[in-house]
Amino acid sequence: MHVLKAAHEPGRVVVTVETDQVLTGCPACGVVAVGHGRREHRRADAPLFGTPVLVVWRKRTWCCPDPGCPVVTFSEVHDLAAARAKLTGRAICWATDALVMDDTTVAALARHLGVDWHTCWDAIETEATIRLADSDRPAGVATLGVDEHI
Repeated sequence: MHVLKAAHEPGRVVVTVETDQVLTGCPACGVVAVGHGRREHRRADAPLFGTPVLVVWRKRTWCCPDPGCPVVTFSEVHDLAAARAKLTGRAICWATDALVMDDTTVAALARHLGVDWHTCWDAIETEATIRLADSDRPAGVATLGVDEHI
């Protein structure tokens, strides 16, 4: 990713990025695709010095030139964010870690990210489910304490 622009708007930092990918193949047939422009996708990112961050990803779209291919157009994929995600992967990890390690709420995390409660919780719930499924998670735990007042 290349940062094209960083700006401070009232209440948030906006970072505009794009990839430098110039060659890719069609995911269906493998033919070298032709660039078809870019679309802006907006994702909330982990806060910067307590300020919400919005990443504007200028995502490249591609056209498959093979007339027999079922894929006409497709867009690039990057680890920055999953398809249709509203938060970057970094923001999801940051929020899930904060919920686990800090005495905080989903509402507070959503406020720090500059997103709605449901947007924040949907991302945290998915990441937490993946983490809880890890069979090595309780490794090394010798004693489990229970607070009877909660």
